[in-house]
Amino acid sequence: MLQYGRVLKMTSVVGALLTVATLSGTVYSVRPGHTGQWNYEILRAGGINASLSVGPWARLEMSEFGIELTSEERITDSKPPVRGYLGRKHSAENLVHCKTSSNKKDGLCFDRKDGFRLEIFSSAIKRKRISQVKDLDCITISWEPPANSSIKETPEDCFDLSGFHWFGGFEESCQAWPMNGYNINSSPFITADSYMGRVFGSVIEGIFLSSSGLGIIVEETTPLYVSINQGGLPHLCLKGKVGEDTPFFNVTKPFLQYDVCLSANVLTLWQGISARHIQTPEFAPSFEVIQRPIWCTWAIYHDKINQSIVVDYAKNIRAHNLSISQLEIDDSWTLHYGDFNFTTDRFPDAAQMIQNLTDLGIPATVWVHPFFNNDSKTYQLLKDKGFLVKDINSDNPHSVSWWRSKNESGILDVTNPDAVQWYLDTLNYLKETFNVTSFKFDAGEAIWYPGKYKVQNPVASPNYLSSKYIDIALRSDMNQRRQEMRVGFRSQKSSLMMRIIDRKSDWNHTLGIKTVIPASLVFGMMGYPYILPDMIGGNSLPDKELFVRWLQVSTFLPVMQISNPPWRFGDDVVQLTRKFLQLHEDYADDIFDLALNAIKTGEPIIRPLWWIAPQDEDALPIDTEFLLGNNLLVAPVLEWGARSRDIYLPSGQWRDENTGEIVQGGVWLLNYAVPLEVLPYFTKIA
Repeated sequence: MLQYGRVLKMTSVVGALLTVATLSGTVYSVRPGHTGQWNYEILRAGGINASLSVGPWARLEMSEFGIELTSEERITDSKPPVRGYLGRKHSAENLVHCKTSSNKKDGLCFDRKDGFRLEIFSSAIKRKRISQVKDLDCITISWEPPANSSIKETPEDCFDLSGFHWFGGFEESCQAWPMNGYNINSSPFITADSYMGRVFGSVIEGIFLSSSGLGIIVEETTPLYVSINQGGLPHLCLKGKVGEDTPFFNVTKPFLQYDVCLSANVLTLWQGISARHIQTPEFAPSFEVIQRPIWCTWAIYHDKINQSIVVDYAKNIRAHNLSISQLEIDDSWTLHYGDFNFTTDRFPDAAQMIQNLTDLGIPATVWVHPFFNNDSKTYQLLKDKGFLVKDINSDNPHSVSWWRSKNESGILDVTNPDAVQWYLDTLNYLKETFNVTSFKFDAGEAIWYPGKYKVQNPVASPNYLSSKYIDIALRSDMNQRRQEMRVGFRSQKSSLMMRIIDRKSDWNHTLGIKTVIPASLVFGMMGYPYILPDMIGGNSLPDKELFVRWLQVSTFLPVMQISNPPWRFGDDVVQLTRKFLQLHEDYADDIFDLALNAIKTGEPIIRPLWWIAPQDEDALPIDTEFLLGNNLLVAPVLEWGARSRDIYLPSGQWRDENTGEIVQGGVWLLNYAVPLEVLPYFTKIA
């Protein structure tokens, strides 16, 4: 029996039980794992307190204040522990030992008074691919409700953000890198439209990394709600929640499951988690879209386009000697949203228009989406075929609102194989009839499935509806691979260009230029390397300086996209545009090599500075610089009127590509001169 105040270390003998009785009468029983796997050590017990050392790094502190999970302080780097609070605000006093649901011999199991079961066990090693990282140790934490319970929410687990930099796996309108400054109340973690003011954006993955080397990966079917800094507490909080008023209305019970992993630093943490949880792309996009910019009609013309405008736009691009990989014909080329024919009043001969583009050496792509307004011919066709998402209690199409319709639209049932095939056949019709090359896929987020609805083949999470839409996009252009997508969830292998959501034409940190680098870094962290930043200058008319600085931000990103033409700002801007388009083209082979590398390793093309300096406190939080691969550092100007900026260079020798000067790294270059025509970038030479 345990004697209070003494340390009792238990050997890993399979099947043995260790019982800890507190003064209050609470009993804790711990079953050790297989020899060489886990070793549980009772460090302290007294009153209603108990402390358990779990595995090589985790410690559970149990008290009337709850269960606290901490990472052991590592002697090698003297990092303080990261703290998590399991079942926050609930006392551990009434925990009762139980047998794990899967009979895991290396697991801990406790039942709470309200019937919820907490299990903690060693995470199985199931890698998506081979990794050289060996020092990733993970535990799985799981909350399950009692059987036949009407409970709709799990206990909430929270992790303290203070003391470290945290990086979160989601797109957001005020994209932050790191994420410590967010203020997000508990919200469903589903793909949504951050441009329309939704909390989480179009691309999400339940992956949260800290500079301590500790990371969290949420099981993908969890009906997850996430909050950050809610109520002024510096916490990342997770819980499972179901119910008719949630996006998880068809999930019968709430649960929460996630892995907590520890590695040497944030880089090895990402490498280990990526190898275990993230699939790599199957192939790269077309080299041409990497080499030369995509041009789009949206920001300059919005929905006021016609045949002559499109052709004249293309001719002007050529007349100004500006490079182009393809021209996107954006909203609105159809008479009604949901139809798939060019409207003849504005495009009297669409086939000839696209032939004119072809004669100019310009492939044409068109804007498509999954919505069908009820005034379109296609709406009635798909309603009759049963190809639209249906109301929960009838076979009528479920009414959907989107930015081109209010409660007067249906949405494609992406779980219906026949509906999917119809959609693909229709896209192929555009290719064969008009010589359309590929497509710009818009929307696809789970947020567009409001309320309660039914699909032909129910999915475990509404986020899988986004994944299925992505699969349609992938299948639409398997040969040239010029299509783009804006939504992502567990779809890294799709290999599509992933477009960052629309940006506004301003200098601020709400969908402005300051979010381009953070969003690119977050996309790469989530496993989406083929980043397509939105249109240079944003989606309205920028001022001249904003256009030039945005052009510079985009120069070393994987793909460039232009809509507002530089000739609107004068000949000097046309000259600068040619200069930076050529600079991008000069590095296109390097970018494509990194794109191919992502197929093998999953590594991002655009990397944070901590990628080469994971222990460097100066490098960790930087969100105004980025790396292209490991050896090119880019530091664009993001402030209006700025003609100088401070630049941090991590350790190593760097060549300033503007001056040729060699700089020893590990230093800040203060007040580096940046006249409007200058983009600071540096090559690591040693």
